[in-house]
Amino acid sequence: MKPYPSIPPSTGQKFREFEACVFDKLDGSNLRFEWSRKQRWHKFGTRHRLFDHTDPDFGVAIPLFLTGWQEDLTRVAVDNRWDHLIVFMEFWGEKSFAGKHDPADLKKLTLFDACPSKKGLLGPKEFLKLFGHLKTPRFLGIHKWTRGFVDRIRKGESDLDGITFEGVVGKGGSGHKLVMAKAKTQAWIDKVYSQYGDVEGKKIVDS
Repeated sequence: MKPYPSIPPSTGQKFREFEACVFDKLDGSNLRFEWSRKQRWHKFGTRHRLFDHTDPDFGVAIPLFLTGWQEDLTRVAVDNRWDHLIVFMEFWGEKSFAGKHDPADLKKLTLFDACPSKKGLLGPKEFLKLFGHLKTPRFLGIHKWTRGFVDRIRKGESDLDGITFEGVVGKGGSGHKLVMAKAKTQAWIDKVYSQYGDVEGKKIVDS
């Protein structure tokens, strides 16, 4: 089952400017769901492992997905004559923070990427064309991804309306030329360090 690639932070010498479709970055856990024409929705996983209905952390996501998402996503796959589809979704609640969840919190699933057949991840424009009618992170427009843009996001000085708290993700191109980057707010970073300390906090911020 294809894992979701790591999105690099926009820091250091590897920084790359590009024209980015910018999306709000929801604060939750990255889950994946796999469909095939023969087996339908048959695999469920986190970023690093598979899980089933008995999983104490994410088992609840399966009925949430099957009741709220499978029909619409299957329709897109069938209409496009795909044989396989993996969708990537954020599992989150109003009290979720840094990948931790309140068991009593009402959870949601939000679609943020898709990988049909053997095409690799869809580019952001094609993703919006095919899945934009469903619940996705807020699309905040097309912007030049520069160090200045990232710095304004970090400081909370951006004029973008719709950033929840953690920050934004920028995506450009498609196929093998797909480019992705993320920018997090200083307020979110400070909260992570205050709750988890320097060592664990750095791991979370850099993830």
